[in-house]
Amino acid sequence: MAYHPLANDTGGDADSRRSEADRILIMLEPEPADHFTVKEQQFLEQMSEGGAVSPKQLFRLRDIKDKYL
Repeated sequence: MAYHPLANDTGGDADSRRSEADRILIMLEPEPADHFTVKEQQFLEQMSEGGAVSPKQLFRLRDIKDKYL
């Protein structure tokens, strides 16, 4: 059983969440930084530092991607 009820909706394990987060960050790189809100910029910087990605963080990244792409 997954530790978080949304884990199955995110694609599963920690490695796959990190991998998807990295792909989304690459997609968002060409966007000018001033397109993002301050909170979005801070979040994207935090995510680009690496480390574990929670299901909630992955959903937030997906929302940002959908908003700008």
